[in-house]
Amino acid sequence: MRTSPIQAETFKAFMADYGSYCHYMHDPLYYDYISGIQETHILGLFEEETLIGVSMISGRSVLKRYRIFTSHAGPLIQPFSNERLQFFLKEIDAYAKKQGAIKMVHSPYHIYQMRNSDGEAIDSELNNHGIMEVYKALGYSHNGFTKQLVTSEMLRYQAVLDITRDEEELMKRMDQKTRYNTRASEQMCIRVRYLEEDEYDKFIEIYKDTEERIGFDPVSSEKIKNLLRTLKDRTYLTLSYIDLEEYLAKLSEELEALVSDQKEMQSKVDSGQGTKRMKGRLNELKDLMGNKEKRLEKIRGVQAEYGNIIELSAAMYYYNNHEMVYLFSGSYPEHSMFMGTNFTTWHMIKEAKKLGLGRFNFFGLTGDFTEDSKDYGVYKFKKGYDPLIEELPGTFEKVYNRPVHKLAQKLNKI
Repeated sequence: MRTSPIQAETFKAFMADYGSYCHYMHDPLYYDYISGIQETHILGLFEEETLIGVSMISGRSVLKRYRIFTSHAGPLIQPFSNERLQFFLKEIDAYAKKQGAIKMVHSPYHIYQMRNSDGEAIDSELNNHGIMEVYKALGYSHNGFTKQLVTSEMLRYQAVLDITRDEEELMKRMDQKTRYNTRASEQMCIRVRYLEEDEYDKFIEIYKDTEERIGFDPVSSEKIKNLLRTLKDRTYLTLSYIDLEEYLAKLSEELEALVSDQKEMQSKVDSGQGTKRMKGRLNELKDLMGNKEKRLEKIRGVQAEYGNIIELSAAMYYYNNHEMVYLFSGSYPEHSMFMGTNFTTWHMIKEAKKLGLGRFNFFGLTGDFTEDSKDYGVYKFKKGYDPLIEELPGTFEKVYNRPVHKLAQKLNKI
């Protein structure tokens, strides 16, 4: 094997055919963005003349002549092995030091431990505890098995749903509440439309409102906008909404059908043609009619207060050759009865299947699966779809030049 710098076109061609784990920070669209604002290098790993791996590293200037490098979610290798990773990392170190690096940071987008939806570790051929030894052998320090958001690092846990199953099976595997809410949302007149660039502020407003209400660690509006602009050709920006006039008309039709059934059945009972089953069904119809009338009254009240078209939720989804990723979302709690988030999530799972993808990635979790956790509500929502949880190894750092690094820290340059 050997390593050498490669051109952007070579990197993009590799990524076009790459079908394994990769973060949005590996996307050629992200390269076009980051290379425009930071010093960026691309290294290729070759086996004879075949390109089998790539690593994009970006440098931030420190004390003018030195750099701190990051590998943007770690190198990609296909097919992957720890031996190949170790060789590539060693070569990356040597290259970075020649470029004046005093420090390198890796947060590899690679599975360390598979877990079930309850967060319990499970046996899997995907588990790779040996990756820790790879970094340790090369002198990297580990920032720990964190279970909280560290703003400068990726979350270590993500909930991933296998969507190679058919829709019926996916629905069956949801927990009872998630399945009920999803089916109920499909009975309402909810629609999803995709927001354009001039509507980014609408999405950010909904997301930031949710962020503040739930207590998420804040993500700057400018960072979200940059990500939207950078990845826009690989994203769906959704807005779910409901037309109450249409929904009221549907409810009225359903009530009329119940009334018609009730009248027809009552007529048979009154003429002596009824059965015991019919009499029981009449009581059921009476309850159904009562519930439908209450629903109509409630929706008319919502319409009077909020108007006819009500926006429910917004979300950002990114996709590559491997998966669709649910990056950000927000919703209005006063309209939770319409379950816009359930509707949109199911809509986008089906959209991911249409794209031929095998994974729907619900993305970040803190890894604290107890009811006391900060993100328990988010975890519970994701758990309802019966995903597996992938635990990533975390962040590794290596200081190449300790005297300069200490000086930069002392001068507050890091």
